[in-house]
Amino acid sequence: MSNKSNAERSFIGIILQFAVGAMLAIGGIWALQGNGDFGARAIKEVFNGDLGKILFIAFGVVELLAGIFLILSLFIGDRLGKLTVVLMIIIAIVWLAAIVLSDFMGNSGLLRGGAQNFLKWLYTFASHLIVLAAILLCR
Repeated sequence: MSNKSNAERSFIGIILQFAVGAMLAIGGIWALQGNGDFGARAIKEVFNGDLGKILFIAFGVVELLAGIFLILSLFIGDRLGKLTVVLMIIIAIVWLAAIVLSDFMGNSGLLRGGAQNFLKWLYTFASHLIVLAAILLCR
């Protein structure tokens, strides 16, 4: 059992929520500019044509809104309620799918050559899992 006080846990939670909110907001902005973050790029790799573009932009909007809502909720409380939770669930699902598609089945994934440089693959995989855990904790 941890000896951390509630104040320490709250402070850590605030830092984590702000960091995830900023990361999602920036990822959403990047997606709307055409680049995108890890989750948006995974969508682009899986879906082609107009559907891929629509899903890419839609995910960018979801990311941007979720990021803004997470940061706003630090100041205004949980007034946005279930909308933020739904957006975070969508992001978590896409992020998990992106991990499977990229880290295991992608060009440098474990099943397609990632084992050649296992430490690099493991480091990337671990960083993606850390972000997924942070997203799940903030919802």
